[in-house]
Amino acid sequence: MKDSMTFEEQVEQIAEALLADFPGQKSKTEFRVLHYNGASVRFEGGGSAASPFDPVPIANTLRRLGDQFNADLERPAREVIEAEGRKFKENVETLSKTWTIQNPELEYEKAFLVVAVKLLRYIAKKAYGVAQPRLLTEAINATPEVRHYIERQGGWENLENRRGQNNP
Repeated sequence: MKDSMTFEEQVEQIAEALLADFPGQKSKTEFRVLHYNGASVRFEGGGSAASPFDPVPIANTLRRLGDQFNADLERPAREVIEAEGRKFKENVETLSKTWTIQNPELEYEKAFLVVAVKLLRYIAKKAYGVAQPRLLTEAINATPEVRHYIERQGGWENLENRRGQNNP
């Protein structure tokens, strides 16, 4: 069945899921429990009859991918916080390019996703009010290469299934 949500709507829900476990996240309507790093987190329910899309497992996959990589996030996070989010995409692009140069086997698009998730969550720990889902949503939606990468995987739902594979 074809999902009725747009790519942009899916990215927005994934960004909200990534921030759901931070204090201050406003509850929506219907929630389910998500277990991550030993903590229970409540998040808006997954797919419905109209849309089977569930952002929570995708957010968990992106967290796991991000946990595989280490980077110095203090300076980029500080810049984003000081600029109230305006430098988010710029810092994600810079770190992603650096990582792919240092790790030629790492695809730029995967690095972009990993850096974006790690930086957003790091900023949320330092200054939750600055870490709005729109930062991730705007960065991903403004980067066509990342969208095409997700589409080549078969959509967000297949990101986990293809983990570790190099795709053309």
